[in-house]
Amino acid sequence: MAVKQKPVPGYYYINLTGQLIRVKALLYVDGNLARVVIEYMDGRTVKVSAEEWAWLDLSMYTEWLGRRKQEMELENER
Repeated sequence: MAVKQKPVPGYYYINLTGQLIRVKALLYVDGNLARVVIEYMDGRTVKVSAEEWAWLDLSMYTEWLGRRKQEMELENER
């Protein structure tokens, strides 16, 4: 199930494999989002189409981190 996240320049996202990515820029054509420029933590920069972005299974990093902390706290209480 794809989690639909809006790309926000400067925000970090994490994918299902745990890779952290940052949105560097949004490219528009005729006022419509056409491409999302993402940067992996190893420095690679990739341009993906708006359609490809919509299918990436991403969580906003801060939300993911908050959920993970809660999971860890629950595990420690057991």
